[in-house]
Amino acid sequence: MEEKVSFTFRKEERLRKSRDFKKVFDHGKSLGGSTVAFYFLPNDLGFPRAGFIASKKVSKRAVDRNRAKRLMREVFRLNKHRLKPYDLVFIARKGILGKKYQDVEKDFLILAKKAGILKESG
Repeated sequence: MEEKVSFTFRKEERLRKSRDFKKVFDHGKSLGGSTVAFYFLPNDLGFPRAGFIASKKVSKRAVDRNRAKRLMREVFRLNKHRLKPYDLVFIARKGILGKKYQDVEKDFLILAKKAGILKESG
């Protein structure tokens, strides 16, 4: 029987505390693409968690930073069932401005595969 995949983004799947972000930054590894970079660190929870950052380096306009975070959040939400249990911190890059969801997703999946955090497809 196939496992039911949930595409929600629950509270416990978010990195919210600064100590969680700091732990990932201090002990995790990182990879970067043209639209996103991310830090990743294994967790013991059995499911992936994510946090999102879009600094003023990306854009001075809050509307652009919020769109960048929404794109990254959506990429995580729709692909989390394919990820091993890791804590991820997504960081928007300037290249994300004006990009579509598919571009950001493609960039992330290439990086995730390189990082080895994708589950083996059975």
